[in-house]
Amino acid sequence: MMLRSENYFESQKAAWELVGMGESAVPGLIKALDDPTPHVRYRAAWALGKIGDTRAVGALSRCLLGDDDRAVREWSAAALEAIGDPSAVPALVQAIRSDSAKDVRLRAAAALRGMRAEAALIDLLNDTDPMVRSMAITALARLKSREALPAATALLRDEDPEVRRRTAGFMGELAIDDIADLLAPLLGDEYLDVRVEAVKALGRIRTDRACDLVVSALGDENPEIRLCAVTTLGEMANPKALTPLIGVMLGEDLEEIRAWAAWSLGEINDPRAIEPLKRACSSDQCPEIVREKARASLREVYGLDL
Repeated sequence: MMLRSENYFESQKAAWELVGMGESAVPGLIKALDDPTPHVRYRAAWALGKIGDTRAVGALSRCLLGDDDRAVREWSAAALEAIGDPSAVPALVQAIRSDSAKDVRLRAAAALRGMRAEAALIDLLNDTDPMVRSMAITALARLKSREALPAATALLRDEDPEVRRRTAGFMGELAIDDIADLLAPLLGDEYLDVRVEAVKALGRIRTDRACDLVVSALGDENPEIRLCAVTTLGEMANPKALTPLIGVMLGEDLEEIRAWAAWSLGEINDPRAIEPLKRACSSDQCPEIVREKARASLREVYGLDL
């Protein structure tokens, strides 16, 4: 069988030929999942996914949970996603919870996402392993699952910072108007990455309340948070941020943060920013990088060349 060839191209060609045979190749490919050679097993799994016959679900599930080769388990998860039969969900859930390889767990989570197995993913939010909770909330974020909102809200108080960070991202993906206040406590989180993700999520929500919360992050003690808040306010383009951004641009913060405040004032595109931007261009109190950004905003947004 050419599938056993050590030559990559010959083996891949054989796999494509088996795919071209369609359903008639399925029994032989299922048998090949027990071959002693790992590359034969993973090519068989790949081909079964391409064919998409549900007869292979049981054998692929067994490979996912029991094969000693990581690549075979990964390709088995991918094949189960391609076939899309709901009977594979329990095996994928078990792989997420127990596989020794992170790549396999991630592939199983991606498979559940691709199969839109929301109920299974929501159930995984209660798993004792923070990695499982993280994978599940990320998959649900990609699905923009409103059904997951109640369970996800609880994860905003999770003991694991990575779970909190990813849950903030989930909230941003949903971008529902009335959830900005759910993110407010994360702006005071002890972990920097959590605060950054909360600011970015609020930026995607874009309501007045979300804008107010991002403005409050301008007072964070960490410059990375303040920079994130400044650029996020520009992306939100909410006129409520005009006065705070002017204060940053003309204030005493780090040069880079003040410069990006000038950029964000241009992004808001409010004529009331013109005079403060002109003042920044001519002020000796503004570093050159701030003056450059102010000039760029005036030129590119307002058509004024100073």
